[in-house]
Amino acid sequence: MATRSTDAYLPHEGQEAVGVCTGCKAISWGKRWFADGDEAVTLPAGSTPHKVVCPACQRMQDNNPAGIVTFSGDYLLQHEELILNAVKNIEAKSRAKNPLSRIMEIGQEGNVLTIRTTDEKLAERLGREIYKSHSGKLGFQWSEDENFVRVSWTR
Repeated sequence: MATRSTDAYLPHEGQEAVGVCTGCKAISWGKRWFADGDEAVTLPAGSTPHKVVCPACQRMQDNNPAGIVTFSGDYLLQHEELILNAVKNIEAKSRAKNPLSRIMEIGQEGNVLTIRTTDEKLAERLGREIYKSHSGKLGFQWSEDENFVRVSWTR
C-alpha cells in the first residue's frame, strides 16, 4: 500500500482508538482529525477517547512550521489591516475543513509580514488568495526532503 503523505508528524497508519488532543481538543478517529464540536463525528458507542497530541500542536511545540509565508512591500503597509483580515478568514475556512491547518505565528518587522503555518497547503493558499485579491509578485519554494514550503508575495 502506498503512503499518501511523507509528513513525519502524521501517523502512517490510522488509529482505531479515538483520541482527543490535549492542546486543541481535536478528535482523532481512524485516519482523520475532526474539530472539537464537529457534528459530523459520531463516535463508536462506549468508546473512551485517549489523550494524544495532534500533529499541529506537536509542530507548534517543536517550533517546526510546515510553511512560512512572507508578505512585503509598501503596498502591504498601506493595506495591512485588509490583508490581515483576509489571512484570518482564509485560515478559518481552511481550519473548518482541516483542524490541523493553522497559523502558528504572525510577526511583522517594518514592511515585512511573516506567517508560520502548521500545514504547507495553508501557506500556499494564503499566498494564492492574497495574490488573487491584490496582484503583485508571488513565488513558491518547496523543500524536496520534507513537507515544507516557503511562499513570498510582494507589491
